[in-house]
Amino acid sequence: MEISVRDLKKTYDGFKLEAPSVVFPSGSVTALTGPNGKGKTTFLRILAGLDRSYTGEVAYDGKPLNGQVRRRMTMTFQTPMPLNRSVYANIEYPLKIRGIARPARKARVELLMATLSISHLAKKNAAKLSGGESQKAALARGLSLEPRILLLDEPFSAIDQQSIDDMIGCIAEYNVATGATVILVSHDNTHIGRLCNRIVEI
Repeated sequence: MEISVRDLKKTYDGFKLEAPSVVFPSGSVTALTGPNGKGKTTFLRILAGLDRSYTGEVAYDGKPLNGQVRRRMTMTFQTPMPLNRSVYANIEYPLKIRGIARPARKARVELLMATLSISHLAKKNAAKLSGGESQKAALARGLSLEPRILLLDEPFSAIDQQSIDDMIGCIAEYNVATGATVILVSHDNTHIGRLCNRIVEI
Protein backbone atom coordinates (compact mmCIF):
# COMPACT_ATOMS: atom_id res chain seq x y z
CA MET A 1 0.00 0.00 0.00
CA GLU A 2 1.43 3.37 -1.02
CA ILE A 3 1.39 6.24 1.46
CA SER A 4 1.64 9.78 0.13
CA VAL A 5 2.04 12.95 2.18
CA ARG A 6 1.43 16.44 0.83
CA ASP A 7 1.85 19.83 2.51
CA LEU A 8 1.80 18.34 6.01
CA LYS A 9 2.29 20.85 8.82
CA LYS A 10 1.96 20.44 12.56
CA THR A 11 2.96 22.86 15.31
CA TYR A 12 3.39 21.74 18.92
CA ASP A 13 5.44 22.90 21.91
CA GLY A 14 6.84 25.73 19.81
CA PHE A 15 8.12 23.29 17.17
CA LYS A 16 6.93 22.98 13.58
CA LEU A 17 6.95 19.70 11.68
CA GLU A 18 6.73 20.10 7.90
CA ALA A 19 6.65 17.53 5.10
CA PRO A 20 5.91 19.25 1.76
CA SER A 21 5.86 16.07 -0.33
CA VAL A 22 6.80 12.52 0.65
CA VAL A 23 5.81 9.23 -0.96
CA PHE A 24 6.36 5.80 0.58
CA PRO A 25 6.01 3.36 -2.33
CA SER A 26 4.08 0.16 -1.81
CA GLY A 27 6.42 -2.59 -0.66
CA SER A 28 9.26 -0.26 0.30
CA VAL A 29 11.20 -0.37 3.58
CA THR A 30 11.92 3.20 4.67
CA ALA A 31 13.90 4.60 7.59
CA LEU A 32 12.90 7.93 9.14
CA THR A 33 16.07 9.58 10.39
CA GLY A 34 17.12 12.90 11.86
CA PRO A 35 18.20 14.50 15.16
CA ASN A 36 16.32 13.83 18.37
CA GLY A 37 13.30 16.04 18.92
CA LYS A 38 12.68 16.77 15.24
CA GLY A 39 9.34 14.99 15.05
CA LYS A 40 10.08 11.50 13.72
CA THR A 41 7.77 9.73 16.16
CA THR A 42 5.11 12.41 15.70
CA PHE A 43 5.31 11.91 11.94
CA LEU A 44 4.96 8.15 12.40
CA ARG A 45 1.92 8.65 14.64
CA ILE A 46 0.35 10.85 11.95
CA LEU A 47 0.88 8.13 9.36
CA ALA A 48 -0.72 5.65 11.78
CA GLY A 49 -3.77 7.88 12.20
CA LEU A 50 -3.07 8.33 15.92
CA ASP A 51 -2.50 12.07 15.59
CA ARG A 52 -5.03 14.00 13.50
CA SER A 53 -4.13 17.54 14.62
CA TYR A 54 -2.27 18.62 11.49
CA THR A 55 -2.92 20.33 8.20
CA GLY A 56 -2.20 18.82 4.81
CA GLU A 57 -3.00 15.47 3.28
CA VAL A 58 -2.05 11.88 3.99
CA ALA A 59 -3.37 9.31 1.51
CA TYR A 60 -3.23 5.52 1.38
CA ASP A 61 -3.33 4.23 -2.18
CA GLY A 62 -4.74 7.64 -3.04
CA LYS A 63 -7.55 7.55 -0.47
CA PRO A 64 -7.97 9.17 2.98
CA LEU A 65 -7.57 7.10 6.12
CA ASN A 66 -10.60 4.90 6.73
CA GLY A 67 -11.58 1.81 8.68
CA GLN A 68 -10.36 -0.56 6.00
CA VAL A 69 -6.90 1.03 5.98
CA ARG A 70 -6.74 1.01 9.79
CA ARG A 71 -7.43 -2.72 9.83
CA ARG A 72 -4.45 -3.30 7.54
CA MET A 73 -2.01 -1.20 9.56
CA THR A 74 0.08 -1.94 12.65
CA MET A 75 2.34 0.30 14.73
CA THR A 76 4.74 -0.85 17.44
CA PHE A 77 6.09 1.61 19.99
CA GLN A 78 9.57 2.23 21.38
CA THR A 79 8.32 1.17 24.81
CA PRO A 80 5.98 -1.82 24.37
CA MET A 81 2.88 -1.91 26.56
CA PRO A 82 1.97 -5.60 26.85
CA LEU A 83 -1.12 -6.98 28.49
CA ASN A 84 -0.55 -8.57 31.90
CA ARG A 85 -0.81 -12.01 30.34
CA SER A 86 1.46 -14.62 28.80
CA VAL A 87 3.49 -13.89 25.68
CA TYR A 88 1.31 -16.33 23.76
CA ALA A 89 -1.88 -14.57 24.91
CA ASN A 90 -0.47 -11.16 23.97
CA ILE A 91 0.33 -12.23 20.43
CA GLU A 92 -2.96 -14.09 20.08
CA TYR A 93 -5.13 -11.24 21.43
CA PRO A 94 -5.55 -9.23 18.18
CA LEU A 95 -6.55 -12.41 16.37
CA LYS A 96 -9.20 -13.22 18.98
CA ILE A 97 -10.66 -9.72 18.62
CA ARG A 98 -10.92 -10.23 14.86
CA GLY A 99 -12.71 -13.54 15.36
CA ILE A 100 -10.01 -15.72 13.82
CA ALA A 101 -10.68 -19.40 14.50
CA ARG A 102 -8.61 -20.99 17.26
CA PRO A 103 -6.65 -23.44 15.04
CA ALA A 104 -5.64 -20.61 12.70
CA ARG A 105 -4.70 -18.42 15.67
CA LYS A 106 -2.55 -21.16 17.13
CA ALA A 107 -0.72 -21.81 13.86
CA ARG A 108 -0.02 -18.11 13.26
CA VAL A 109 1.15 -17.39 16.81
CA GLU A 110 3.43 -20.41 16.93
CA LEU A 111 4.98 -19.53 13.56
CA LEU A 112 5.69 -15.96 14.63
CA MET A 113 7.20 -17.05 17.94
CA ALA A 114 9.42 -19.57 16.16
CA THR A 115 10.52 -17.00 13.56
CA LEU A 116 11.53 -14.56 16.31
CA SER A 117 13.07 -17.24 18.55
CA ILE A 118 10.68 -16.66 21.47
CA SER A 119 8.80 -19.97 21.50
CA HIS A 120 10.37 -20.79 24.87
CA LEU A 121 8.73 -17.65 26.31
CA ALA A 122 5.18 -18.62 25.37
CA LYS A 123 3.97 -19.05 28.95
CA LYS A 124 6.01 -16.23 30.49
CA ASN A 125 4.24 -13.04 31.61
CA ALA A 126 4.85 -10.52 28.83
CA ALA A 127 5.19 -7.71 31.36
CA LYS A 128 8.31 -9.37 32.79
CA LEU A 129 10.32 -9.76 29.59
CA SER A 130 13.73 -8.22 28.93
CA GLY A 131 14.02 -5.34 26.46
CA GLY A 132 14.86 -7.50 23.47
CA GLU A 133 12.29 -10.13 24.35
CA SER A 134 9.62 -7.45 24.80
CA GLN A 135 10.37 -5.87 21.43
CA LYS A 136 10.23 -9.24 19.68
CA ALA A 137 6.92 -10.10 21.34
CA ALA A 138 5.52 -6.70 20.32
CA LEU A 139 6.66 -7.25 16.73
CA ALA A 140 5.05 -10.71 16.69
CA ARG A 141 1.79 -9.23 17.97
CA GLY A 142 1.99 -6.50 15.32
CA LEU A 143 2.57 -9.01 12.54
CA SER A 144 -0.14 -11.39 13.73
CA LEU A 145 -2.81 -9.55 11.73
CA GLU A 146 -0.65 -9.63 8.59
CA PRO A 147 -0.70 -5.84 8.03
CA ARG A 148 -0.08 -4.18 4.68
CA ILE A 149 1.51 -1.23 6.50
CA LEU A 150 3.99 -1.83 9.33
CA LEU A 151 5.13 1.21 11.36
CA LEU A 152 7.94 0.73 13.87
CA ASP A 153 9.12 3.35 16.37
CA GLU A 154 12.74 2.71 17.39
CA PRO A 155 12.37 -1.08 17.29
CA PHE A 156 16.11 -1.69 17.85
CA SER A 157 16.70 0.79 20.67
CA ALA A 158 18.59 -0.51 23.72
CA ILE A 159 18.27 -4.22 22.92
CA ASP A 160 20.85 -6.97 22.43
CA GLN A 161 22.39 -7.79 19.07
CA GLN A 162 20.79 -11.23 18.76
CA SER A 163 17.33 -9.72 19.22
CA ILE A 164 18.14 -7.10 16.59
CA ASP A 165 19.28 -9.81 14.17
CA ASP A 166 16.11 -11.85 14.79
CA MET A 167 13.88 -8.81 14.24
CA ILE A 168 15.65 -7.63 11.11
CA GLY A 169 15.40 -11.11 9.62
CA CYS A 170 11.71 -11.36 10.46
CA ILE A 171 10.84 -7.90 9.11
CA ALA A 172 12.79 -8.45 5.89
CA GLU A 173 11.20 -11.87 5.36
CA TYR A 174 7.73 -10.47 5.99
CA ASN A 175 8.31 -7.59 3.58
CA VAL A 176 9.46 -9.89 0.79
CA ALA A 177 6.67 -12.42 1.38
CA THR A 178 3.78 -9.93 1.57
CA GLY A 179 4.91 -6.74 -0.17
CA ALA A 180 3.97 -4.78 2.95
CA THR A 181 5.10 -1.18 3.25
CA VAL A 182 7.45 -0.81 6.22
CA ILE A 183 8.41 2.52 7.82
CA LEU A 184 10.65 2.67 10.86
CA VAL A 185 12.32 5.27 13.05
CA SER A 186 15.94 4.48 13.87
CA HIS A 187 19.15 6.28 14.80
CA ASP A 188 21.49 3.42 13.96
CA ASN A 189 22.80 3.57 10.40
CA THR A 190 24.10 0.00 10.63
CA HIS A 191 20.61 -1.40 11.11
CA ILE A 192 19.14 0.95 8.54
CA GLY A 193 21.64 -0.25 5.95
CA ARG A 194 20.84 -3.90 6.62
CA LEU A 195 17.09 -3.53 6.29
CA CYS A 196 15.96 -0.36 4.54
CA ASN A 197 16.03 0.52 0.86
CA ARG A 198 14.99 4.16 1.39
CA ILE A 199 15.82 6.92 3.87
CA VAL A 200 13.66 9.97 4.62
CA GLU A 201 15.24 12.63 6.84
CA ILE A 202 12.92 14.55 9.15
